[in-house]
Amino acid sequence: MAYDYKAFRTVAILDEELPVGLAMNALGHSAVAVGFRTDPSWMGQTEIVDLDNKKHMGISKYPFIILKGTKDQIKEVSSKSKSLGIYTQDFTQEMIDTSTDEELVESLSKKKESEIVYRGVILMGDTTKIKEVTKHLSLYK
Repeated sequence: MAYDYKAFRTVAILDEELPVGLAMNALGHSAVAVGFRTDPSWMGQTEIVDLDNKKHMGISKYPFIILKGTKDQIKEVSSKSKSLGIYTQDFTQEMIDTSTDEELVESLSKKKESEIVYRGVILMGDTTKIKEVTKHLSLYK
């Protein structure tokens, strides 16, 4: 079935000050959370079989773009995207500083939103809306 590849996208924005290992950790944790909540229609074919009859798991059928930004830019994008109804999965400093889910819940529940430091965010949705809130950011390299 044909679909418009450019109609939707996933965009991750990572804090440009994070060491690469921590940035990949933030991306990995956030991507798992997004995948858990994603509508199955975002996925391509579930399994792809090669000529040797080996199975390969399919991937998202829409683009996944990774950008970089400052903590303040990430916080601003997260806020704007939520107000536009874009699915927004944030990754905060507390997610780096804690080890267990219980510690994370305790830490975040004791902070005001204004005190939270954003280290990454993933947006999923309409390409036009996402481009509007991310157009000022650069590719993560």
